Amino acid sequence: MATIQSISVTQEPIDDMHDALLRQAKGCLRLGSTMYSDLFLRLAQDYASGGIVAHSLSGTTATPLHDATPLRLAGAMHRVVLDGLDDALAHHYPSVGGTVGESFAQDFLDAIPRHKDAIVDGLQRQVQTNEVGRSVVPLALVHWLGLRGVAEVTWYEIGASAGLNLSFDRFGADTGSGVMGDKHSAVWFSPEWFDIAPPVCASPARVVARRGVDISPINIHNTSDASRLRSFVWPDQIDRFERMDAAIAIAQDSAHTVDNSSADSWLDELLNTPRAGATVVFHSIVWQYLGHKVHDGIRGALTRAGRSATQEQPLVWARMEPAGDVADVRVTVWDGSSTSESVLATVGYHGQHMRWL
Repeated sequence: MATIQSISVTQEPIDDMHDALLRQAKGCLRLGSTMYSDLFLRLAQDYASGGIVAHSLSGTTATPLHDATPLRLAGAMHRVVLDGLDDALAHHYPSVGGTVGESFAQDFLDAIPRHKDAIVDGLQRQVQTNEVGRSVVPLALVHWLGLRGVAEVTWYEIGASAGLNLSFDRFGADTGSGVMGDKHSAVWFSPEWFDIAPPVCASPARVVARRGVDISPINIHNTSDASRLRSFVWPDQIDRFERMDAAIAIAQDSAHTVDNSSADSWLDELLNTPRAGATVVFHSIVWQYLGHKVHDGIRGALTRAGRSATQEQPLVWARMEPAGDVADVRVTVWDGSSTSESVLATVGYHGQHMRWL
């Protein structure tokens, strides 16, 4: 499918939807999925020519990049394959044992009319990746907190999806200069994940309470919900599937709470209740989806809670959010005497190539 890229990479967007498809192709290529990169370039060609993609996506949203519409379309079709509903298409999907063939993009286009209802349903649902690779960030953060003298932490995650990353301290990572987390974990990150390793502390902060929130949480004990979650993993990235399946098993055993609520009111309520140790409010690749009203509510809740923070019980707002081709790991700390903000690291959107600054 290299010919698709050579033809399409120079396309100029004709509208916002076409632009979203082209941008998604570039993003997938950058993050290592040639299968999806080539697919989205072909879908962009079809859209520009007024084909089935244009017909399927017309009128679905006014903000296709913000709503991740290309990933909703691909995820809907991937779920069809994962659920065993299209054997003809499945032979292209490595996630079910297939091999991507030259005719994949055309076969995908041909399958859209066969699964119209599934596509319509998928386009109405939010993308929920709950990317397990991003857990390298909270793993690094509890070590950073340990070096600051923090022994215990209450952990709140915004946009927690299925709650997989609430179990981050049951995952493990070898940074090349030390081990973080559980060295026996089935979810394991090798030194190749770290371009510049974070500091490893002999006594990292220990999570004594944790909770997550999502506007549309996924129940990993429900087969249909679990299938939906897996559908957003890119089919040619088998290592991500293996990590997710291992993380699902850990999360099912842990049974952490993910509340169904708006993050601003949820956080305001929790920050007004007694908590043990330091408090960390964390989110990753979610800020763009929350909207200005929720942004203001979260900032307000943090600012109010920060006024009562102390050196013994600091408040930390930690976030991994887009900063161009990578995300940055930024922290704001209230400790009763001052408020400080710093960037600790940059990291790939799926958690790879961490560079501790």
